[in-house]
Amino acid sequence: MPKSQSFCDKHEAMNEQRKADYKASLNHQSQTDSGKQVRKDHQAYYNHVKRDPEANTFYHTKQWQTIRDYVYSRDMATCQVCGNAVTDRKIVDHIHPLKVSNEERLSQDNLWTLCYRCHNIKTNLEESIKEQSNGVNKLKHISREWWQEAIKEKIR
Repeated sequence: MPKSQSFCDKHEAMNEQRKADYKASLNHQSQTDSGKQVRKDHQAYYNHVKRDPEANTFYHTKQWQTIRDYVYSRDMATCQVCGNAVTDRKIVDHIHPLKVSNEERLSQDNLWTLCYRCHNIKTNLEESIKEQSNGVNKLKHISREWWQEAIKEKIR
């Protein structure tokens, strides 16, 4: 394998496609359309009315924005569950939710990029787990791999 190549020949083509998808997502983000305005309006409403004020403050910090951008780049703008390119908005999710594992809020190991569909599925699963006996403790210890399988199962 040449020094300039990060993967074997078999996987280098997949890596090049991910890089191309990531670059396309950066171009796509700089364009505006009416659909984005609707999402921005929804997000502003959610932040103002529904999101916990402490979490809202955290998500507007420079520290969060820096780590979010890093994780999004690290994951090459690709959903870590289904593999789809994430082009419409940077959705960087806490594997162990912020509300139950605040000490991991800026840990790279606790963050991953998800598409809207997978993020919504995970959020709904988190809510149902939280309602269970000892649910908060369960959410603190669920692994990335468990989430991947549980979300994929819901997609099927």
